Amino acid sequence: MLVMLIPFLSVFWLQSVSLVDAHATRDNVGCGFHLSCSGAFNGSIGEKSSGQARASSDVSPSLFTWFGDAFADQQGSGCWWTPPTFTLQCDKNQPPDHGFQIGCDGAVSFNGQSVFYECPTGQGDEVNIYLRPNGDQCHEITIQADNCAPSTCPGGGVGPTPGATIPSTLTTLSNSTTPSTLANPPTSLPSSSEGPVTPSPFTIGEQTTRTRITSTSTITTTQPAPTSSGCVEMSPEKIILTDLGNPDTAYGPNDAQHIQVSPNASSIFNFRFDNADLGKTCELVFRLGRGRPFNLTGTGLVVFAALEGWANANTTYNSMPHVVETLDNSVLSEGLEMAFGKFPCPGSTTRSGVLLTEGPLADTCLDCEQGEGIGMFLRKC
Repeated sequence: MLVMLIPFLSVFWLQSVSLVDAHATRDNVGCGFHLSCSGAFNGSIGEKSSGQARASSDVSPSLFTWFGDAFADQQGSGCWWTPPTFTLQCDKNQPPDHGFQIGCDGAVSFNGQSVFYECPTGQGDEVNIYLRPNGDQCHEITIQADNCAPSTCPGGGVGPTPGATIPSTLTTLSNSTTPSTLANPPTSLPSSSEGPVTPSPFTIGEQTTRTRITSTSTITTTQPAPTSSGCVEMSPEKIILTDLGNPDTAYGPNDAQHIQVSPNASSIFNFRFDNADLGKTCELVFRLGRGRPFNLTGTGLVVFAALEGWANANTTYNSMPHVVETLDNSVLSEGLEMAFGKFPCPGSTTRSGVLLTEGPLADTCLDCEQGEGIGMFLRKC
């Protein structure tokens, strides 16, 4: 299935990214912001019920979520320039257009273009926002964001808007953004050690000897069923975030167990075992339960991979453990439950990391927190 998707995704990626490097730094992923325009028309930018962006002197500004060079609205709808008129709109299940930038002064540009166009709608003073002029009544404007400027700007970028609230699923994690493929995985080990451990359960003997994990993926669109008799599930001990855009930056212990996937952001799930687990069968489970809070845009394609070791608060993209084996891939969607990667449960000296990363050319952006019915779990039977 993955191979069949690649030709389509390649075409989509080239159209979506245009002049922007697919590996451009994604800063402030999950940050919330508002938009306004100035020039021929001055006003806040909100949305109609259809998702069409409108500016007006009295419109309620929409809260958008930043994904580093793309954005979505508060409902998770991807914002893009809709052809053939190229008007700004946010649509459900629509991958957002990439190529946006927010400058240190809050100025918004798209693929280097910083001048946009407003055209009247005939409904009061409401205007639509266009990438290109759409008639002789259209005039030039600029667009400003009130937050989410790059952290490299003097003073750390544009500050938060007073009174603005961001949904709990979109809590800002500045500078956290996943390697887009596993074609060239990191080859070094974490820089700090937490004591002697045995090799990952995904390896046998020497670390260069790899165990082929047979996938047993099952995907459903219903809520997770209770675990089978004699089985227990555990959450990861830690979730460590890494950033391809800032490959030598460590983002700390992530006590809130935040999960992020984007063209730059990856999540590593650490699992610890007990001697009492010996003789049992372990299996990984990933869920996006219905009614659980998460934000997902793009195609949803992700890859799960086994790491040969444990990540810690000092782990960066460049220092993460070797990828031992690609375990499975899936297209994320609400209601997803998938089980994969069965292996004999090891003892207490073993610690294992599982990497969740964007699939090849997938344009996937996921933002959520590990919790009941959502995230990665280890099932022991």
